Amino acid sequence: MDKYISSENDDFLLKYNLLGVTNEELLMEAEALTFSLRAAEFVRKQYKVSSFDIQSFKDLHRHFFQDIYPFAGKFRTVQLMKGNTRFCQAQYLDSYAEQIFKELAEEQEWSTLEVAAKRLAYFKTELNMLHPFREGNGRTIRSFLHEYARSRGIEWQYDQLDRTEYINAMIRAVTDLSDLELLFRQTISYTDRPI
Repeated sequence: MDKYISSENDDFLLKYNLLGVTNEELLMEAEALTFSLRAAEFVRKQYKVSSFDIQSFKDLHRHFFQDIYPFAGKFRTVQLMKGNTRFCQAQYLDSYAEQIFKELAEEQEWSTLEVAAKRLAYFKTELNMLHPFREGNGRTIRSFLHEYARSRGIEWQYDQLDRTEYINAMIRAVTDLSDLELLFRQTISYTDRPI
């Protein structure tokens, strides 16, 4: 079931889900359904990101995955790899997260959409390399950055991204942000109403 290479068994999610699901396909369906219901609350503003700090990031993950995983909202304690990408080592998650969220808090105003695209690509890559949760990193990071951008008057239409192009840009972003910056530039605009 696990799409990651980790220091735990591949059946971790099957062993540790709140629904007691032991079939991989059924767990994927259950996760998609429970996430969709919680994401709908987020979209309808029934759940709001209160600030852009580590705790709010964890709280958003907890909101999305509270119905399926007991570790929702908690940083992982195992090493994760996906393909050739090795994410932040578990023992450094807290210090790396503090660094990223300090940068988010101190971020200067974005004077143009080009600047916004560059900074969003940077933060998306940093948060992806942090990869702090056992599952649900991409969805949580996208939603968190969407709200962060909106707080700065920028709308990110990530639903317009071509999935394959986006994944390839994310892989390349480890060493070169240019493709990801371009994708952001193609999918962001100024919001047309006050936040």
